[in-house]
Amino acid sequence: MDEEDRSLGEAINELKYKIAELSDFIEIYNAMAQNSIMFTLDHKGNFVSLQKGDSPVHKLEGKSFLSVLDKEDKKKAAENFMKCLEGKKVNTSIKAGEKTFDIVAVPKKRENKVEGVHGIAVEKSSKSSFERIFDAIGEAMAISDLLGNITVANHSLNSLLGYENVKNKNIFDFVDGENVQDVRDDIREVLSGERRRREIYVVSREGIKIPVEVEISGIEDEGLLFLMRELTHKKVMENEIKEISEEKDAHINKFKEKISEIYDAANKSSVQDLYDGTIRTIIKLFDVDSCFIGLISDGELNVVAYHGEKPSEDISVDEVVSVAVSKDGIYEIYGEEENYVYAALTEDKEVVGVIGMKTDKELSDDSRFLFKLLSQNAAKSIVYLNSKYALRRCRETIDRAVEGIYRTTFDGKIIEVNPAFAKIFGYEGREKELKKINAEDLFFKADDRKKFLKALEKEGMVRHFETKYVTRDNTVIFGRESAWIAHENGEKIIEGIFQDITSQRKIEEDARFYNSLLRHDIYNKNEIAIGYLGLLKNSDLSEKDMEIVTKAVRAITEGNKLIEAVKKLEIINDKKEMSDIAIDDVMEQVISHYSEEAKKRDIEVAYKPSGAVVRGNELVEDVFSNLIKNSIEHSYAQHITIYAKDCDDGWNIYIEDDGVGIPSDAKNKVFQQGWKGKGSTGSGLGLYLVKKIVDGLGGRIWVESGEDEYPEGCRFMVWLKRGRTVTSRSRSDIVGNESKATSVRW
Repeated sequence: MDEEDRSLGEAINELKYKIAELSDFIEIYNAMAQNSIMFTLDHKGNFVSLQKGDSPVHKLEGKSFLSVLDKEDKKKAAENFMKCLEGKKVNTSIKAGEKTFDIVAVPKKRENKVEGVHGIAVEKSSKSSFERIFDAIGEAMAISDLLGNITVANHSLNSLLGYENVKNKNIFDFVDGENVQDVRDDIREVLSGERRRREIYVVSREGIKIPVEVEISGIEDEGLLFLMRELTHKKVMENEIKEISEEKDAHINKFKEKISEIYDAANKSSVQDLYDGTIRTIIKLFDVDSCFIGLISDGELNVVAYHGEKPSEDISVDEVVSVAVSKDGIYEIYGEEENYVYAALTEDKEVVGVIGMKTDKELSDDSRFLFKLLSQNAAKSIVYLNSKYALRRCRETIDRAVEGIYRTTFDGKIIEVNPAFAKIFGYEGREKELKKINAEDLFFKADDRKKFLKALEKEGMVRHFETKYVTRDNTVIFGRESAWIAHENGEKIIEGIFQDITSQRKIEEDARFYNSLLRHDIYNKNEIAIGYLGLLKNSDLSEKDMEIVTKAVRAITEGNKLIEAVKKLEIINDKKEMSDIAIDDVMEQVISHYSEEAKKRDIEVAYKPSGAVVRGNELVEDVFSNLIKNSIEHSYAQHITIYAKDCDDGWNIYIEDDGVGIPSDAKNKVFQQGWKGKGSTGSGLGLYLVKKIVDGLGGRIWVESGEDEYPEGCRFMVWLKRGRTVTSRSRSDIVGNESKATSVRW
């Protein structure tokens, strides 16, 4: 290969590499989609599709959207639906059950005719994502500054103390006077890096002393975390035990030890330790050889830990739920073969799982109580630990994300950013400096920030807003921003995701340059070179020189074919408009083009006009040109038959031959980029381009060959969407021949 050929190959390979790099930017991190519901309605108001985050909700498809709304909102919703059908966009709020959603809906049009409604629904919330996760934790928790002033308190703590919200109060407002000094001493130890836990009393709003176990830990030298576990039940138990006569002291002490063991089993720092501790406690307290813990997930019970004989996998969830609603929460099954006792793992009236043990004897009242107490404490700890880990994973995900994540006010105050955001804008290690500037200062043009806020106010969210931004050292970068409106302490704030797309823009510019280079300069120069070489061929050359010139022309021609393939790849990616294509006209053109080649190979090509009309563009002809060309050149067939059949909402077009067929191990590879048949000298892009075109048109293509599929040769099938009827230019049964015979040999 000479230098010019090598340069062309390198340019093509580099372009392909750049295109591959571009594809990596197609999917971006879009966390807001997980909190939104996308839906489509037909003109009758029935759900055509419904998707929450990445998950489709099929059970509502075909049902009226009014069926999911509260009675008082149905009239309002119907009026807004009619506005959409009149071509207007709607921005409103709707209540469904106990939730309120912000709705943005627009008309769904087809050929300028409204045939339904597209929309997005985002659940309203007055709390930040962090506070909602904090509220999900079952234990009473609060975060304070180093002086005990509460900055965050969850629902469980507010409920324990009898207040609507204890935020902005001091933790010592609730600690019983006799315990204040002990708690202060514990805080001093915590500030020195320790972690403290003790039993104290807190005083509720009604003046009731509540026994709790309080655990205090530090938060990065900036605050304190208080975790309170109510011990009322334990204290009552201990008081009741003290009232039992001295004659039962031995029994009492043993019972107290068992209660302590139950509390110790649930007081673990990891879920696995909790499972292991609970299993050990069951074995010890109840003297059994087989026991298990199972959690409910997606309506099924999954065993997460067991000892001895593994329980049957067909335990029904209905049985588990029946445990929770039974008189004392214990569900016993005794028989000749199976003797199991179950207790539900229930937290806040929700059944999260079950513990069970195999025993040959009925439980005493004491054992029944202990088994139930064990299940209650295990359930609380499971929910707490899972929520704790979910909160930590959420924070870790945000901190490790490569995209910038931020929260700001509408007037530009920066509330919070993740490390990636600070790094993108040059404020890594200077986060406090970043929070002192206004978000508008990060925009290259202040008017762009105003446009961004206007779109956000109008739609409730903004997707893929792209413009120029400026970093700390005044470097101009290109960014892509997606954001939505959230609520915090009754005020609207902005939460969003930011991507630095400066490199992507550079890649796009490089791709455009290489594309232009291929499509214009190199292609045109190759054509000129072919012209000059053609003049040489017509001159008086030796046989050896003529062979060299012929090889050069062939090499340049193959290079131009590759350039044409790259051009078609660009057309596939950019082509958006579709029109109605008459397949009869396409086949007439293609078969006529290859008639001479078929005649040379003594191949009979037959096509029966069908009147098929499909949705497509000018690339439809490339699809069938490539398939028919391949069949003529590589099938070694005597007959090629082409026809179309009406199928569902489109047309199946068949290209059949009676040739050598395709090996079974190759059928799954024929549409892969670069795949070539044995002995082929092509580029391996032909069938790859065919599939890319068909996919781009919303169609399907597949191949059948072999004894179980198409025993005599090979059959390619292309399904394309149905178009509107058009008048075909074709008039003969065999395209390219005036004869009305069913086939013709060229």
